[in-house]
Amino acid sequence: MAKKNKPTDRERDGFLFEEGAGTEEELVDLFNDDEPDPDEADGTAIEDGSEAEPDEGSDTADMPVKDEEDKIPSSVSSTFRFDRYGRRIDKKKNRYGKRKNAPKATTTVVEHDTEAKREYDEARARAEERARIRAKEEARQRALKKAEKQKQRKRSLSTALFGVLAVALLLAMVWFVTRLTTVRVADVPDGYTEQDIVTLSKLKRGRSMLFQSTVNAEKAIESDPYLEATVQYSFPSTVRIAVTKRAEAACVRWGPQNEYLAIIDEKGTVLNEAAESAGTLLIAEGMSISNAANGTRLGDPTDTRVAALIRILTKLKELGLLSRSPRISRIDMTELMQIRIYTEGTSYTIEVGDPSNLDTKLMLLQKHWDEIMNKAAEYVRNGHATATIYLYAKGGVSISPYEPGYSYVAPVTTYLPETPQPQETPEGGDEPDESPEPTTPSVTPMPHQSDPFTG
Repeated sequence: MAKKNKPTDRERDGFLFEEGAGTEEELVDLFNDDEPDPDEADGTAIEDGSEAEPDEGSDTADMPVKDEEDKIPSSVSSTFRFDRYGRRIDKKKNRYGKRKNAPKATTTVVEHDTEAKREYDEARARAEERARIRAKEEARQRALKKAEKQKQRKRSLSTALFGVLAVALLLAMVWFVTRLTTVRVADVPDGYTEQDIVTLSKLKRGRSMLFQSTVNAEKAIESDPYLEATVQYSFPSTVRIAVTKRAEAACVRWGPQNEYLAIIDEKGTVLNEAAESAGTLLIAEGMSISNAANGTRLGDPTDTRVAALIRILTKLKELGLLSRSPRISRIDMTELMQIRIYTEGTSYTIEVGDPSNLDTKLMLLQKHWDEIMNKAAEYVRNGHATATIYLYAKGGVSISPYEPGYSYVAPVTTYLPETPQPQETPEGGDEPDESPEPTTPSVTPMPHQSDPFTG
């Protein structure tokens, strides 16, 4: 049994160099079947299972014969050739670069299929397989996510379209159901017709109430300052309008020089900001109002004179004093603590005083109106120039034949509030009626600047 020789350093490193590198004109790849075998080119053939005998004079004659295991294995992964400059040679080209006549040398690199290399190749193949599987799985996941997003987008689009169609269908149904077909006007005021009120309201028959507002209809009707409206919607297609006409209560002088007349109702709402004349309405003077607008409250909301005037007008209308004879024609609000009322065609002056206890004062005036006016007329017939009626006199209403602020020198009749009737005595008899009779105060020698009616 032949002894195996140890591999040389070059064989151990996986390289096998040709001895005659660079001496041949044509380079031959030992592991390429298409090229001729260099041994056959020299005229020596190596048969299978035999070795070529070395020449006697050669350097390799004395070298020990290698075993078959020391030969180049048949399974070689790749073979490379290099020239003498260490550059790799392309076998398809006979010459390299521009150096056409340079001698060539080749070096054959042989990679042995060792156990470590096989393990490395297997591990690398497994890693590549895992990477390929992972890339395939990632691609599959991306495809699944993309398909899921597309499905979600389609579902969202379908839901949105369905919602839009449902809302449109619902709106169409509501529109047809809530179309306004009937407008009823209750208590049409004088000077207006039902069609006038409907036109002012701007309500359109045949149009859905979804696009019409009862609040806007009320404001549109009340754009006429004489009208006050309440608009109610009755499902599904009816609107009821209740209209009341504001009554003219007084005229107020306003402007920088009190050159304008504004007609107001008993609540102080301006009905006509530029009236030509007061007519039969009473006139309020001394208000010091600089502006007035139709449909708004007269003056500033904090104006005490306007508030007192509204209270007086409301109470006069409530008690019916505006329609009594002689007619109240003028109210002087110049001094808030000394309010005065004048009657038409007479020189009478009704002293109201301050707005306190206004209801009691006007109630006494309404109750004794005829007696007070007759007594004042009697003073005038007896030669007096005027008569003054004090509503704030102590204990009741007093009449003086003198101008306001002066005491009287003639008998003055005082009207007191009613006192409750006395109850029966325990013996069953009725006590005599002790209701106060008109008294005659004492007469002063001369008029003076004082007010004896305040006590």
